[in-house]
Amino acid sequence: MRKMFAAAVCFLTALSMSVGSFAMETVKRGTRGDDVREIQEMLISSGYLEEGEADGVFGAKTEKAVLAFQQEHALDATGIVGEGTYNALKNKETVQEADSVQETDPAQEADPAQTDQTQEGMDYETVFPSWNPDSAALQELVDFVSAVTDESSPEYLEPADRLATFDMDGTILCEKAPVYFDYCLTMYRVLDDPTYNATEEERDAMQQVRDHAWSEGETFHPETITKDDLVASAFAGMTPEEFRSYVADFADTVDAVGFEGMTYGESFYKPMLEVIAYLKANDFDVWMVSACEREVVRALVGRYDIPLDHVIATDVPYVASGKSDEEAADDYNMGQDEDILLGAPLDPVECGKSGKPAAIVREIGKRPVLAFGNSSGDYSMLNYAEGNPDHTGMGFFVVCDDTEREYGSDEKAAEYYEKVENEDWTAISMANDWKFIYDEKVKKTGLPGTAEELDDAA
Repeated sequence: MRKMFAAAVCFLTALSMSVGSFAMETVKRGTRGDDVREIQEMLISSGYLEEGEADGVFGAKTEKAVLAFQQEHALDATGIVGEGTYNALKNKETVQEADSVQETDPAQEADPAQTDQTQEGMDYETVFPSWNPDSAALQELVDFVSAVTDESSPEYLEPADRLATFDMDGTILCEKAPVYFDYCLTMYRVLDDPTYNATEEERDAMQQVRDHAWSEGETFHPETITKDDLVASAFAGMTPEEFRSYVADFADTVDAVGFEGMTYGESFYKPMLEVIAYLKANDFDVWMVSACEREVVRALVGRYDIPLDHVIATDVPYVASGKSDEEAADDYNMGQDEDILLGAPLDPVECGKSGKPAAIVREIGKRPVLAFGNSSGDYSMLNYAEGNPDHTGMGFFVVCDDTEREYGSDEKAAEYYEKVENEDWTAISMANDWKFIYDEKVKKTGLPGTAEELDDAA
C-alpha cells in the first residue's frame, strides 16, 4: 500500500527548495568574473571563506573552500563548481536565510495556517522548472522529502539514512536515441571511429545492430558476436581514465539519433536532474544503479556531481598492464611503472532485476528509502525501497508515454501503468508530468532508417 504523509511541510523546507539555476557550465581555478564572486559570497555565508575574500578570482583559497564544501556535502570533490555544487551552495545559503527568519519571527513556525499557506505557495518553478506544477507525482516526492527532513515529523530521517538510488537509461537519460547509450557508443567506436581498426566480424555485427536500431528503435543481438563482447574488445587496453574521457568526448560531440539540437551528453531528462539536485540539497545520498558498464555511467553522471564511488554497474575486468593472459592476477605483482587497464571479456550483467538490490547490499550496505526506475529491470530495486521495513519507502517509475517529444509506446505504457498500480509505486508520466523533457530547442525528428524517412530521402 502506498505510504501517505500527513506531516505538514515547515517554512524552512519551503525556503530550502529555492535552489538557483546555474547558467554556467563549470567554474574552476583561474576563472574570473561575477560568476566567481557570487560563488565566493555563498562560500562566505556558509563559513568556508572569510569576509572580504569575494574578489571574483577563482584562486587557491576558493578552490580549497569548494573542495571542503564538496567533501562535507557528499559531492564529487573536484574543486570545480558545476550545476550540482552550485545548487547545493545556493540551498545552503537559503537554509541560513530561513533560520534567520525563524529567529526574528518565531510566530511564523507556530502558526499552522501560515505553514499550510507557505506549502501551497512554494516556488516550484524555481526548483522544478521542467515539471508541470500540478504533477501529483512531484507533490508526493516533495511531501516525502518534507517529512523525512522535518525533525518534528515521525517520518524524520537522519541525513546518514537518506539513501536514494536511480537507474540511468530511461530513468534520467534518453534510452531511445535510438537505443541504449552504450549501444550507441559501441556502434560509433566500431563503425565510425577512424582510430579504431575493427575486424570484419565486428563491423558486420554492429552494422546489424545499427540497421535494426535506426529502423525499429530497438536493440538487436547478432548471432556472431555480442555488443557486450565488443564493448570489452573495442576499448581493451585503455586506462579507466582514458575510457571515461572517450565516453565524455563521444557524449559531447555526437548528435543523438532521432533528435535535432541535442548531443548524447545533452540527452539527460531535465526534470530528473532537478530531482537529483533537490534530493542532494536535502542531504540525500544519491547513487546510480545501472546494468550499463560502470565506467560509462561514471563518465556520464560525474558531470552532475555524482561521485565515482556512487556508481554501481556492470564491470569490464581491470588488469595490470604487465600481466600476461596466462597469469592469474593473484600470482602477479605489478610494478610502479605499470597501470591498470580495461580488459576482456566483459563480466556478466550484474545489475539487472534482482541483481540490483543484491548489488546495493554488496556495495552500499544500506536499504534505500527512495528508488527511481523505468523498466522491468528496475522492479526489484523499487520493491526493495518500497518494502523497507525500517522506514517508509517509495518507488517512482518513469513511464515513457510521450509520443510527441519522445519515442513513447502506448502499449508499453499501459503495461507499465498496470504494474505500477499493482505494486503501489508512484508513476511519473513523461507526457503529463513534464513541461520539458530536454532543452526547448530539441526536436524529435524520427529515426533515420524508418520507411517514412527512406521514402523522404528517395
